[in-house]
Amino acid sequence: MSGSRGGAGDGLAARPDTPALPASGFGAFVARARAAGALVVQPRMGMADPLRMRDGLRATRNADAVTVGTITLDSYTRTGDLAAARRALAEGAGLNGYPIATHSADTTRTVLRSVADGRFPVQVRHGSAVPEHIVRALLAVGLDATEGGPVSYCLPYSRTPLREAVAGWRRGCELLASAAEFGAEPHLETFGGCLMGQLCPPSLLIAVSVLEALFFRQHGLRAVSLSYAQQADPRQDEEALTVLGRLARELLPDVEHHVVLYAYMGVFPRTPGGATLLLQDAARLAVRAGAARLIVKTTAEAHRIPTVGENVRALETAAAAAAAERARPATGGVPGTHVGDTGVGDTGIEAEARALIGAVLELDADIGRALIRAFAAGYLDVPYCLHPDNAGRARSSLAPDGRLHWSNVGSMPIAGLAEGGPRPPILGSAGLLSALSHVQRTYDARAAAAPDAARPDAVAVARVDAGASVWADVGAGAETRIPPGTLRTAVRPRTPVTPSPPGTPVPPSTALPPGTPRTPRTPRTPLPSGTPLPPGTPRTPPSPRVPVPPAAPHGRTTPHDVHATTRVGTRHTMTTDRLTAAAPIPDPGRHLTAPTTRSALRIQHHLLLAARGFLREQGFTELLPPIIGPVTDPGSRGSKQVDVDFYGHRYKLMTSAILYKQASLLAFDKIFCIAPNVRLEPLETAGTSRHLAEFHQLDVEMAGATRDDAVRLVEELVVHMVGSAISELPKEFAELGRDVDAFTELLKGSFARIRHAEAVAELRGLGHPQSRDAELDWDGEALLSAQRDRPFFVTDYPKGSRGFYDRESPEQPGLLCNFDLIAAEGYGELCSGSRRTNDYAEIVTRMRETGENPQKYRWYLDLVREGVPGSAGFGIGVERLTRYVAGLDAVWQASAFPKVAGVVSP
Repeated sequence: MSGSRGGAGDGLAARPDTPALPASGFGAFVARARAAGALVVQPRMGMADPLRMRDGLRATRNADAVTVGTITLDSYTRTGDLAAARRALAEGAGLNGYPIATHSADTTRTVLRSVADGRFPVQVRHGSAVPEHIVRALLAVGLDATEGGPVSYCLPYSRTPLREAVAGWRRGCELLASAAEFGAEPHLETFGGCLMGQLCPPSLLIAVSVLEALFFRQHGLRAVSLSYAQQADPRQDEEALTVLGRLARELLPDVEHHVVLYAYMGVFPRTPGGATLLLQDAARLAVRAGAARLIVKTTAEAHRIPTVGENVRALETAAAAAAAERARPATGGVPGTHVGDTGVGDTGIEAEARALIGAVLELDADIGRALIRAFAAGYLDVPYCLHPDNAGRARSSLAPDGRLHWSNVGSMPIAGLAEGGPRPPILGSAGLLSALSHVQRTYDARAAAAPDAARPDAVAVARVDAGASVWADVGAGAETRIPPGTLRTAVRPRTPVTPSPPGTPVPPSTALPPGTPRTPRTPRTPLPSGTPLPPGTPRTPPSPRVPVPPAAPHGRTTPHDVHATTRVGTRHTMTTDRLTAAAPIPDPGRHLTAPTTRSALRIQHHLLLAARGFLREQGFTELLPPIIGPVTDPGSRGSKQVDVDFYGHRYKLMTSAILYKQASLLAFDKIFCIAPNVRLEPLETAGTSRHLAEFHQLDVEMAGATRDDAVRLVEELVVHMVGSAISELPKEFAELGRDVDAFTELLKGSFARIRHAEAVAELRGLGHPQSRDAELDWDGEALLSAQRDRPFFVTDYPKGSRGFYDRESPEQPGLLCNFDLIAAEGYGELCSGSRRTNDYAEIVTRMRETGENPQKYRWYLDLVREGVPGSAGFGIGVERLTRYVAGLDAVWQASAFPKVAGVVSP
């Protein structure tokens, strides 16, 4: 991109006119170039000064290559701050692109006049999460090609909520598509194959690129291109581009489309030789894998904004490298054929991409809503992306040979689909910095070792006159094919590029007379019945959405391993525990057969086996708890109880077995049970990662025990359960990608204790407004949890914050003898417990203080009056503990038949 100073727009001002739309569109131009055996190359270029922008476009048009033009917009326009763009132009301040919505339409039309036409289409590039104002501006000047996407121009580049970006891109697509009414074929390119630019494994790049193309199609576009960014290993990139092209042909059969490759978008080589080698490799890759267009970078990339001349040299270098690659018999193919479909290995990229696309398309027939739900559930998760709507659980690593691997797939439904072998470790800060500079180091070293290798390919360029050149075929729309093996560099008729002095007027183009009829859009031929199409495809009658057919190379299967919501506040990225939409739960068949579900439930099974064995050795008796009763625990924060008609009496489903545990001590001194509970949690909990409406607790109670006794028992029990699961189930932990080293500190025992008041002070120091008089709220728990590497206890909650059965401290009136066990890594509360009060008068007083009617608890109070022993105990959430141990993103993944607030499920 070239930088400039704005403010020269008046020099190009011209009288208003209405330009005719090009006779052929951007996509059709690229298709003709491909058929003629040429790779279309394109710069990144945008200057605020209209004269310099026009000169840049002219230079691009006149390069010795088949080129298309670029107008890259400035950051103010991208973010919609048009007032700032106007001020910058008025003050002559520098802008980093062309402010298309601030310059008058007449000025921009004059920039394009005598440059942009059917032989040289121009694309507007911008980076906006909400692009409607940009689409209006480009249509107003006669352009109809741009790029971006609701995901790719939201998550990496903005803080705009994904929901707003989807709505903005829906409006932008429909507005752009409306240009078809006037005879044009508007073109929209996905940016989904680029995302963070580097360190994103290919399957996710492919999936997002395809999903954005399907989104464009659903909202009226019939000409699209699908992007992919060059990464660090050419073999992996070639496989990825081949898969992208295959999926595009399969899922977009009625849409004009092509694949566009971006030259490497990460840390670029610092030496001119290294940068040239990388660009040449990108051009060769495009030819081998069948990409039709290449976005280039220059030798100045690592240092500054490139000049127009440097952009032109990059275009010509890439074109020469592509021509040389196409001329090689081993890789050259018949123009127009799908070069990448043969001779490419299969390492599981296609299986992963299909699984991701299929999982998203099954969430909703509306692809925009499906994308929102997919990110809320973590089905799509961009590594190292800090956007609030990104789960932030997925991580990637770079192998020594440059191949990208998943080190943690988070909740994405792709576990086990790629090539086998141990999963690489999650990168630390030093490893991440090293991976980011891998390409730069590699190519600079190659250039230093072989300086001559970086010179432009020495190819015999057949310069032909304009009437018979490849360019003539491309520009005129002819069907002439060049015989296989013919080497040509397409050259447009060259005209000298003379920079225009400021204020030089450009002859206006002829305006269309008022009332001139537009060319009607050609009706589309109906597709044959049975053609597989994505959601939103118009049919008669309308077709239901069709999932992406799974691929199973080398005997692998593609189970729909679809999982869960965003986990709160990991130690890597700290976010909140709330999502804007409920996490979708798959149907029971898919959920139960998913490998992650099976592994998680095996771990849960073993945790319970270990707990039973440990407690029995300690002299505990297991009881079967009741499911209904006249009363239940009133202390469940925010949740509602469920009433049932028990032969004319109103009973409750159990929210906790606490009262029955105390009563059971009349029979045994030490008891435990695995108790089912039902709590109608608030609807806002549906979008968290830690709440179920139906769950189980491992409930333990000991007669004559103190709080310290209960705390010690919890600590020993959890250490035993986790240690046993780790030693017995290594395969399951490996399948889940759960690093058992995360439990090194836990297995040492001796969990720390902090008082509630200390926890409040710590949270307030972190900027969290925690009340001194209430339980720790969900976000507070997550914040504390994310700061620690082993579980810890919070003790001494204030009186009034918990149920009437927690004993008040005789030494510290106003504080309770209770505790919570909080997991590490942002997983939050695992267990609650306390020393119980068994004093009748104290219990009745506490009931009245908390607004409870003692008459409801008559059976319980009668037992207390007769002499229920003092006790201490606790309850461990079985699903929450499973989630923590298995490293799941949501607690519902730890349930075979999950029930989430507001979500109707079996």
